[in-house]
Amino acid sequence: MKHSRGLIQGAMLLMLAVSLAAMIILLTFPSSSSALTLTLSYPLSQRELVNPYMGNVVWASDPQGHEQPFSLVYATVLWADFEPKEGVYDFETFEQVNQLDRWRQEGKQVIFRFVMDSPADKKHRDIPDWLWQKTGQDGQAYDNSYGMGYSPNYENPMIIEAHAKAIRALGEQYGQDAFFAFVQLGSLGHWGEWHIRSGLKPMPLASIRALYITPYLDAFPLAKLMMRRPFAQAGQYNMGLYNDTAGDLDSTEEWLEWILSGGDYDQTDETDALVPMPDAWQTAPIGGELSTRHEKTDFLEEDTLEQTIVLFVRSHTSWIGPGSFVDIQRDGEHQKALDQVNRVVGYRLRVSESQAELNDDGSLNITLTWENSGIAPFYFDWFPSLMVIGADGGETVLRLDMRLGDVLPGSTVQTLTRIDDPSIPQGGCAFYVGIVDPATGDAGIALAMDTPREGHWYELFHLGEPQVH
Repeated sequence: MKHSRGLIQGAMLLMLAVSLAAMIILLTFPSSSSALTLTLSYPLSQRELVNPYMGNVVWASDPQGHEQPFSLVYATVLWADFEPKEGVYDFETFEQVNQLDRWRQEGKQVIFRFVMDSPADKKHRDIPDWLWQKTGQDGQAYDNSYGMGYSPNYENPMIIEAHAKAIRALGEQYGQDAFFAFVQLGSLGHWGEWHIRSGLKPMPLASIRALYITPYLDAFPLAKLMMRRPFAQAGQYNMGLYNDTAGDLDSTEEWLEWILSGGDYDQTDETDALVPMPDAWQTAPIGGELSTRHEKTDFLEEDTLEQTIVLFVRSHTSWIGPGSFVDIQRDGEHQKALDQVNRVVGYRLRVSESQAELNDDGSLNITLTWENSGIAPFYFDWFPSLMVIGADGGETVLRLDMRLGDVLPGSTVQTLTRIDDPSIPQGGCAFYVGIVDPATGDAGIALAMDTPREGHWYELFHLGEPQVH
């Protein structure tokens, strides 16, 4: 009985040559141990992909619509707003200002930064008044080319202790929430960018900086932590890096040199405070916003586009923002150039080849070859899966034995799935591939494939008559 069913399935496999003529198909009879092998190749798609954790970023507080698609929002909180009274944390205002309910409903993810000093056009402080009074007002008010503000004394133990408590409170609220995908270690320096304008007390030394780093490690175990420079702790704790002058040639070259070779930290005159992290992108994300020294369109002009793309490629950039290309006019004069950037940044995953091998015992071996034509891997623990849909509409989802982060740009990863004879639906079935979001239980990644699809499930092949849903 099994032998006759195998012949029937063999006939079904032969039917694919007609139904998937657009694919590159190879049918072979390799040996007596295998009845039939079917190999299909899937060309790389050049279409636009809008995917989680990559691409353009918008300010979470911005209520306006945007020209370009995005999947990430950027939320910051000023300490003075977050903790108006000692030990009282205003999550409600933070969430309202940054429209977190809206973004959660729309399926976006958050990049978060905590800020203690944000230069502005009027006198102000961004640490809470109660803390300013408690610390003896030992920071420095400033009015310089950055703007006006107040640079705290980061060495003050009361600030260090209160900061740890504030980060702990944020972690208790959001640390187990996958909605907060990336957390930039802000806190220190203007805008939380770990630099202070000359003329003010400089950044603290490594031993003090470590006291501002440690609270984040416990507070946000799920999020990808990121630092502005490749400090030793970034390498030690497998953190990502961000470049807030992306696109600018000189600044980005300097930033890339830090990553390649390490070096001194000019803010404190510490020798070798920066460590080489040339392969950090393979396991931790790279992001950052466009340089504010240029108009956004400057990066997309005919004489600068190649340079822009090369800098993103060398950086292995996953996302751009909050200063990004999101408000470039859709289908306007810069759209084609932006399309080229979008086809490079982040990950572009696909199955490039599938092989179905029908064994004599009626079982089916399915081998999938995965590729990534982007410049960065996928950094989160989602589940590559195979879905089998029977003629009766019944669905079986099989998790593939692979780690998605291993599909690095330029590499291939193969998976082998064996489906026993009784588990193969009779009367015809279709095989789909997808990457399942653990939060929803359904496929949530657009693949760089142009095969027929159901949502984010992509058809590989079918046995028998095509499935209709």
